[in-house]
Amino acid sequence: MNMKWMILGLLGAGSVFGQGVTNLEVRTLADKVNLRVRPESGTEVVAQAGDGQTLVAIRIEGEWLGVLAPTNAGVWVKSQFVKDGVVTGDKIKLRSGPGISYRDAGTLRKGALVTVRETRGEWLRIAPPSDLVLWVNRSLVQPVPAPVPEAPLVTAATRIEGQGEVSATAVLTRELPAGLTKELLAPVLGQGALVERAGTVERVPLAFFRGVDYRLVDVRDGTKVTVCFLEGNDSQMPSLVGRRLSVKGREYWLKNQRYAVVYPELITPTVD
Repeated sequence: MNMKWMILGLLGAGSVFGQGVTNLEVRTLADKVNLRVRPESGTEVVAQAGDGQTLVAIRIEGEWLGVLAPTNAGVWVKSQFVKDGVVTGDKIKLRSGPGISYRDAGTLRKGALVTVRETRGEWLRIAPPSDLVLWVNRSLVQPVPAPVPEAPLVTAATRIEGQGEVSATAVLTRELPAGLTKELLAPVLGQGALVERAGTVERVPLAFFRGVDYRLVDVRDGTKVTVCFLEGNDSQMPSLVGRRLSVKGREYWLKNQRYAVVYPELITPTVD
């Protein structure tokens, strides 16, 4: 079991970048957290986030997370390229401040609508485009826990006739996998059940934050969904990425986790 489970907590997964990104919500751990134009200390601060503010992370570079700019952010564009709230030039550079000496923060295409918030000389401060990415040091944020799944699981608060209340590990009859402790388990029945799951193996985006490296995905009703997380042999798993497989193994539900993690015991290629 990868020790990241124990250190970082257990969070839901999104899609692999470039394949329909599902965003990861993170929450700031301090007040006035700087959101920078580049993933580097000392670069221009475009906005600040308050304590406990939720941001949406879509990229990761080393110790930095790329987050979608919050609505209080503002970037700058030359007024000569905007008329009546519409961009008149193509690929117009956005700047992190009112001048060409400031770093560029992206571009705007001709016809884009902008909301002007401030005028300073020949520069306009505008509301951020919906896809504008700013950067925050990941030591200043933590993932927002995903909700614990509901039905068909039976929670610890459920009474079973003649048994009283059920503990989180009431039905565990086998030793837990290495690195997995009872304290990490969600209070549900069926922990350690032998299951069979099918799907394509993918790497998990923002794996450092999610605490797991691999998952099974499947396409249902035209949408790619996560089937489960996989905690397999680190030397074997990379060779399975992109392959469609049937996985039999033990399934565990963990606290604050949207999906179960399966420990494979038998992996078989499948043919659609």
